[in-house]
Amino acid sequence: MKKAMIFLIPILLLVGCKKGDEFALNEKVANEFLEEMNALDEFEAKYFSDSSALAKAPSAETAVEVKDAIKLSEDASAGLKNIAGTSVSPEAMPFYKGALEYIDAVNAQGQAAKDFFTESDPRMREGYYELVKENFKKLRSKPDSILAIQKIYLDEVGIK
Repeated sequence: MKKAMIFLIPILLLVGCKKGDEFALNEKVANEFLEEMNALDEFEAKYFSDSSALAKAPSAETAVEVKDAIKLSEDASAGLKNIAGTSVSPEAMPFYKGALEYIDAVNAQGQAAKDFFTESDPRMREGYYELVKENFKKLRSKPDSILAIQKIYLDEVGIK
């Protein structure tokens, strides 16, 4: 019986370590994902909501708007670097990829907004504006699916 217990201890430690690794991975990826989601929501509310002066007359950008768009993109890029190369289990891969794709789309949205803010041709500005608005619409639907994938992942690895 003692030999069986001695044999089980390393197995239990290994399972416990794997669960700890999964928990750490989930925390790291989820934190970056939520940070970028919140930054995108704030950016949209500030510059592209229906009540925004910019949305009503998209032609009077300021240096602050350009800086905010660049910051949105740079922060997303830093988030990608923070979680890129992280060791990921097969169970975590769908959640990890979904979060990476979302953060990459936030990065691209920052770039598109910067292009809109800096464009001087009225027709080009209108095209960028429509692109940015359409991207926001697409990005709003993604977090729910990523969170559903995360729930499946957490269930698979036994994290509640």
